Amino acid sequence: MTPADKVIEVFGGIRAVAKLVGRNPSSIQRWKKPRSERGTGGAVPTACQGRLLAIARERGITLTADDLIMTTDTRNHVV
Repeated sequence: MTPADKVIEVFGGIRAVAKLVGRNPSSIQRWKKPRSERGTGGAVPTACQGRLLAIARERGITLTADDLIMTTDTRNHVV
C-alpha cells in the first residue's frame, strides 16, 4: 500500500481527502497514478503531509509520518 492509498483509505476516500486539504479530487486522484502518467507515484505531497497528520491526530485516526514516507517496498506497489 502506498502512502497515498493509506491516506485515502483512513480518511474515507478521494473526495474526503480533497476537502480536508483544500484541493480538487482530481489532484488527489493523481497521487495514485504512476509518475509516467503525470501522477505522484503513490506519494503524498509534502505540502499536505503536516495538515493530514494534524487532522488524523485531532480525529483519533492512526496515521504516522512513517505512513507518509515512500520506501522501496511502497514504490514496488505503484501500478
